[in-house]
Amino acid sequence: MLAVAILLLLSYAADSGRAGADALLQAGRYQESALAYIALLRNAPDDPDLLEGAGRSLIGLAAPERAIPFFEREIALRPLSHDGSRWLSEAFIAAGKFEAARQLLARMVVADPADGGTWSQLGLVSYRTGYYPAALNAFDHALTAGKGLETASTRNRVEVLRAISLVETGATADAASVVPGLLARPENTANLDLLLIYVRLLYETGSHAEALRQSDRALAVAPGNAAVHFWRARLFQENDEIARAVSEAERSRDLAPSSPAPRSLLVRLYRKSGRDEDAGREAGWLREHESADGRAQP
Repeated sequence: MLAVAILLLLSYAADSGRAGADALLQAGRYQESALAYIALLRNAPDDPDLLEGAGRSLIGLAAPERAIPFFEREIALRPLSHDGSRWLSEAFIAAGKFEAARQLLARMVVADPADGGTWSQLGLVSYRTGYYPAALNAFDHALTAGKGLETASTRNRVEVLRAISLVETGATADAASVVPGLLARPENTANLDLLLIYVRLLYETGSHAEALRQSDRALAVAPGNAAVHFWRARLFQENDEIARAVSEAERSRDLAPSSPAPRSLLVRLYRKSGRDEDAGREAGWLREHESADGRAQP
């Protein structure tokens, strides 16, 4: 029955033309629009608009790997297409092909340095791969470019990622001047990444009481997040509240059992509490983890 339905849909798509496929895409009916565009491409394999529609439909279906060839073919047919390149970069990012995305976006910002949207995408690639100085540079360009960040939500997203990059690059003074203002915005009050980076910033600058208060906010937003409990454990340790630190570190370990960070902290906390057997158990796990990592190296 499914095969018959697909054949009927393909027949319908061929009859209804690109207007029908476009309508399906706009309505978010991605599976149907993908089939419709692919059916139309059988008779017009070099139509760049149909190629782009097929690729966009596949991105909507969370199938970026399958979308990439359609966008690549589109760009080969019209190499100056900004939309095609932008969609291809999104497909690369969604597929985890960050270096390919970086190279493409780097070419795009050279071609149009005033496009803040492309700069923000380039910053996102660097951010996701841990190259925070490059991310910071790209986000700065995005915020001062002449176009591409017209909506307040888009600009806010870039400003949040820029603030996190400031902390990651050690620019604590600059970060301290912008993070509180960002957290005061209604759209950011429940932004866990921003809350946690503020906790970290306050911790690293010795403002432990305020860091603990901000960790309360983070806990209210995400009580089941391992990183929240880890930072609370470190803060309670700084306050010499060892029992509470142990409780938070154990909660972090239980929520993220494969992470070595809470276990490493627990080794120190257990020893300070006189719980040598528990400390030995966590230390043994860490040794086994390190050995396994070593065996996995090429």
